[in-house]
Amino acid sequence: MIAYDLLFLIIYTMKGELIKIDNDGILESEEMETAADSWASSKKEEESLEKETNKHPDFKKLFRKAVVKCHPDKLTQDITQDKKDKYKKIYEDLVDANETEDWASLITCAVKLEIELPSSAYDQIKSIEKSILKLKNKQENILNSTPWNWYKTINNDSKLDILKQHLNFMSLLTRKK
Repeated sequence: MIAYDLLFLIIYTMKGELIKIDNDGILESEEMETAADSWASSKKEEESLEKETNKHPDFKKLFRKAVVKCHPDKLTQDITQDKKDKYKKIYEDLVDANETEDWASLITCAVKLEIELPSSAYDQIKSIEKSILKLKNKQENILNSTPWNWYKTINNDSKLDILKQHLNFMSLLTRKK
C-alpha cells in the first residue's frame, strides 16, 4: 500500500505541473472528469472485492493446532530458554497471521512447528503464488507509469517533455468521436 500512497503523491504533484502547461483546459474538460470518475470507481470496486473475506474453516483449525503447540502458557518447564523464545516468536507471528488472515504466515508457522498441513493449505499456496504475481504486475505497472517516469527524471527539460506528451495523450483520450 505504501507504493500506492507514494504514487498518489507523485500523481498529485505531477497534476499540479500539468495544470501549469494545460492551455487548452484538457484537465478541466467534462470528458476528463468522466474518465477520472470511472477509473476511481473501478479501483474502489477492485479494492472492496479484495477485502471481502471469511476465514476458511481449515485456517481456523490450523491456527488452533499451532497455537496450542506454542502458546507461552502451555509450554512445559523442561524446555530451554532458546526454545521458549522461538515458540514465543512463532506464537506472535501466528496471532498476526490470524488477525490479517495471512495464510502464508500461518503455513510458515505450521511448518516451523512441524504440523501437518491440511490439503486446503496447498490450495492456498497456489493462491498466494497468484497474489504474488498480481503484486509483481502492479509493481511493474507503477514502475512503467508516466507519473513514476516523470518523478524519476532528473532533467527539467525531459520532465517538461513527459508532461507535454502526457497532456497530448490525455487530449486524445478525451476527444469526442
